[in-house]
Amino acid sequence: MASLAVRVARDPVPYYRLLHREPGPVRVPGTAGGGDGIWLVGRDADVRAALAEPGLVADAATGDVPGLVDGAGLLVGEGVGRAEGETGRATGAGHVPGRVLASADVRADAPPHVAGVVARAGHVLAGRLGSRASADLVPEFCDWLPAVALGAALGLPYRRTEALRRWCRAGGPAPLPLPDALAVRARGAERATAYALASLLGTLLTRPAHLAAVRDEPALIDAVWAETLRHDPPAPYLVLRARERVRLPGGAVAAGERVLCLLGAAGRDPAGYPDPGRWDPYRAGPAPVPAHPWPDLGLLTVRYGLPPLLGVRGLALAPGFAPRAVGVRVRGPRRLLVRLGG
Repeated sequence: MASLAVRVARDPVPYYRLLHREPGPVRVPGTAGGGDGIWLVGRDADVRAALAEPGLVADAATGDVPGLVDGAGLLVGEGVGRAEGETGRATGAGHVPGRVLASADVRADAPPHVAGVVARAGHVLAGRLGSRASADLVPEFCDWLPAVALGAALGLPYRRTEALRRWCRAGGPAPLPLPDALAVRARGAERATAYALASLLGTLLTRPAHLAAVRDEPALIDAVWAETLRHDPPAPYLVLRARERVRLPGGAVAAGERVLCLLGAAGRDPAGYPDPGRWDPYRAGPAPVPAHPWPDLGLLTVRYGLPPLLGVRGLALAPGFAPRAVGVRVRGPRRLLVRLGG
């Protein structure tokens, strides 16, 4: 299993293709070392069905195969399922076991002060880089901008951004009081946005024509972000557990069994996305399954914070450097070396 994890971390796509050939969920039995087995769900239609199934809830106790955000909760889009024991939307008061619904507290058309904070941070970070000859955009841009956006959304003073960023990475006491469910969601959103932002930038910098198009028409950023989440999801999978017997397309899952929803595989399903390996922000068709714990916050971050960086003079990949996404649980480039015009 350790060898398989290494291979998947390098390139999961061949394993996604194996699942696409199956007519439904694939059950992997438990091992001699323990575990009760798990169902793998990788086709786009099957993953959507699993997300919409109220009998499947986040497996908060999972340790060996964590869920979308540190195994602590499933965070999905509005109107998809409901929390275990819930009859309506999550209120964010106290810990909510199982499925936590996305709320409308932060949306892509967020209050002007949130968008303004993100835009100013983008200009500050880009200004610092603009005087340099080279940089690594992962620690110097991608790790900072999502923390600024999250802090603004939570009402945290800008000066506490570094504390918030450290908490999102390492855990421990939160820099402000948060209900458990919101804390889980906030940490996951910051991490996912940072990794997806690195993937987006790496993709644009290897495609000069697309980079020029986004510079000329910043409104294209929304489509670029959506295609990045489909092609290179920062959270490639999540784990659910059946609280009752449920039926998915192609198979039934008994109560108590786990279901591994491969969001990355769903986004590469040729039945839902023709030529799925091609990165194409002009792609038509359905929106990909949720692959971000706080989609609106992620979109806001790139929409308002990315344009200043893309306008930096001379921005290009460092000679000989090629971005490479890695990781199984959280996936994206760990380095993004660029040259600049400073």
